[in-house]
Amino acid sequence: MSGYLADYHVHTRFSFDSEETIGAIRKMAAARGLSEVCITDHFTVNPKDKSFGLYPYREAYEEYLRDSAGAGPAVRFGLEIGEGQYRRDTLDDFLAQAHYDFIIGSVHNIGDITIRQTIRERGADYAFDAYYDEVLGLAEEGDYDVLGHLDLVNRYAWDEQGIYRLDAYTHQIEAILKAVIHRGRGIEINTSSLSKNCRQFMPNPWIVKRFKALGGQIVTLGSDAHSAARVGDGLSEAAALLRDCGFEALAAFEKRRPRLMPLGQ
Repeated sequence: MSGYLADYHVHTRFSFDSEETIGAIRKMAAARGLSEVCITDHFTVNPKDKSFGLYPYREAYEEYLRDSAGAGPAVRFGLEIGEGQYRRDTLDDFLAQAHYDFIIGSVHNIGDITIRQTIRERGADYAFDAYYDEVLGLAEEGDYDVLGHLDLVNRYAWDEQGIYRLDAYTHQIEAILKAVIHRGRGIEINTSSLSKNCRQFMPNPWIVKRFKALGGQIVTLGSDAHSAARVGDGLSEAAALLRDCGFEALAAFEKRRPRLMPLGQ
């Protein structure tokens, strides 16, 4: 493949829900012809989140330095922060002493309850409204470079109740996109749901097109892989979607500064 193609959402053994190594991920990135791969392990400052306190920054950073050296695709050191609009003092203190190239801002919980559990206990109507309110808060107040899987609620609502909704929430989604663009940030296209029940990109292609129409420029692609076997999955399809939406470049990050790279064909 010519041009630039990178997987900017990958988890390793330093996430609570993965056992993979950085070395194995880099090896797969090379096998799939990727230009770069970015490690984005889970992190939270919410004591009630199941990943709280399980991320060993120093150990992760040392493995990154060791396994990103030498020939092969570039490896960037990133983080996926859940609900980063809350407990900002604690989060800011952590980030001030850390060395990251890139941060995904994600919403996995509504309050202290997971999205899936919220759908089960409060119903889909409540969950959709509350979820997009949380994402708007993150877009406006959080510390992130791109918003991760912006419409994640659709995946869980589909899994739980066979519900997929977009039209009723376009006003909230537009507010989110405008906040992202106003702050000079971006969105990701997450491909993990292509293999799930809803078989859809996150976010929906309409959202990607609207982001472009509103003036958005910064987009990354991410498989959300938790094992080396899935690194790069769906990225070619996501790149094709970007081209269809009028994008000519992907964003890459180093020391949290974006650069636009020509999109692979």
